[in-house]
Amino acid sequence: YTNSYYFAPEITDGYSDNVVDYASQNQHKQLIQGILTEDIAAGWSGWNALRRYNLLLKNATDVKGDQAEVKHYIGLTRLMRAQWYYNMVMLYNEVPWYDEPLTDDDEAALTKGRDSRETVVAHVMEDLNYATENMMTDYANRTKMSKWYALYLKAHICLTEGSWRKYHDELGLQSSANKFFEEAANAANQIIQSGKFSIDKTGGAAKAYQRLFTSYNNELEKSPEIILFKDYSKDLGILHGAPKGCFDNNRAFSRSLMESYDYIENGEAKPFTSVEGYDKMGFVEVFQNRDPRMSQTIMPPGYMQAGYSKPNVANMELGGYANIKYMTDDNSQNSGWSSAYNDIPICRYAEVLLIYAEAQAELGSFTQKDMDITLNAIRARVDMPGLKVDNLPTDKNLEAQYPTIADNKLLQQIRRERRIELVDEGKRWDDIIRWKEGHLLAEIQEGIYVSELGAFDVTGDGVADVGIYTDKSSVPSGAPSVKYYLSGAIGLTGTDKGYIVIKNEIGRRFFKEPQYYYMPIPKQQLILNPNLGQTKYW
Repeated sequence: YTNSYYFAPEITDGYSDNVVDYASQNQHKQLIQGILTEDIAAGWSGWNALRRYNLLLKNATDVKGDQAEVKHYIGLTRLMRAQWYYNMVMLYNEVPWYDEPLTDDDEAALTKGRDSRETVVAHVMEDLNYATENMMTDYANRTKMSKWYALYLKAHICLTEGSWRKYHDELGLQSSANKFFEEAANAANQIIQSGKFSIDKTGGAAKAYQRLFTSYNNELEKSPEIILFKDYSKDLGILHGAPKGCFDNNRAFSRSLMESYDYIENGEAKPFTSVEGYDKMGFVEVFQNRDPRMSQTIMPPGYMQAGYSKPNVANMELGGYANIKYMTDDNSQNSGWSSAYNDIPICRYAEVLLIYAEAQAELGSFTQKDMDITLNAIRARVDMPGLKVDNLPTDKNLEAQYPTIADNKLLQQIRRERRIELVDEGKRWDDIIRWKEGHLLAEIQEGIYVSELGAFDVTGDGVADVGIYTDKSSVPSGAPSVKYYLSGAIGLTGTDKGYIVIKNEIGRRFFKEPQYYYMPIPKQQLILNPNLGQTKYW
């Protein structure tokens, strides 16, 4: 029965500041473009899943057999109910709570109004606590949810709720924020203190990070970092399209993300934006002396896709910073929309460490020891210099990104580290929303810097392989075969030089405070149940 609970991992940061616009429409894009209304809103769905959870919970106590195993499955089901409900809270703030499987004649329940955020979150916490206390620590394998995943999910939800209550003053719940930060830190620390997990360094600094997302044939089962993963299989026909979908087909990474990776100078790490002339560096130059995770995530100069005989040239119509995070060493997996079977993490120890670090920092309890076992342990995977709590760099870029914590260097560094470590794992949008930094979603995302119109090198061999021109009539003889025109889909931030921008993004990104932190309930649902009432601020 519970096999139906399992889900596919996130492999995109969608319409966040990590990504240059792509053609795919979704509700986040509609929101930021200012066209989302209750008339076209999707969502308010999945109640069938909730009924499935409640149906098991109503009947499972009658099951005969090993009661520890019975409690494990009840805990697993309560964990899924907690996850489902908290996702709804993040979208709509207040939702009706149901802990019984409804039938079509339960009119009073079906037409009830919404319960308060505090009420629903209290029930979510009850479910999380039951799950963490009753799920088995080692159940089958790492494709199955265990107590460790339950503790992770509790830590994740508590950190998120703590941030909502602290930063979203429109909720009026600031006084209860620390309680959730404490719960987050405690749950994450249980995983840390178990000693069962560690940062996976297999492959060395140049490969260890990306290897977590490109392994197949069940290799992740052996990884000390994996808490839960999705095991894809060629033989069983369980496939996905992450490599083709991510690699320069409908989205690419942003200049903003690229600038978040540290620069290495004389064995020390410093903000890339503190390097002289950083804002005029071309594509090849920006990859020099950077955090190794950057070239394992963003396609570097000279990158050659498996099975190819020449280096790849990035698509300038997506900004130029191609995504290689999920690209495998087997070209047959990279070329189709449903041909990949590289296994993908759902939960890994690095995120647990980031949760613990952020919760401790929010509580004002973060020490150098905490730094060493969290951020510095993650950075050590790729031989990045460690950070010192009492000597953190001033980063004007981070201050501008996060004005609510402009005077808190520690939280800035934790947010920066979280951004690059978890990029394209479906975290960035929710992070921006919970921190109440919606202004980041309204910014036009830029691609690579172009110093002048004409031909330039992006593969690092000194030979020009791409050209950007005003229009077809301005192309000289001998120009590269790959050409783009300012009369087409892309533009530059300057007249004849600057950062690449996507023209259809200009003037089409907005963020209304605090409305856009929430989603509207579809009009059809309000007609079916007028007692729901529309989401506040909508």
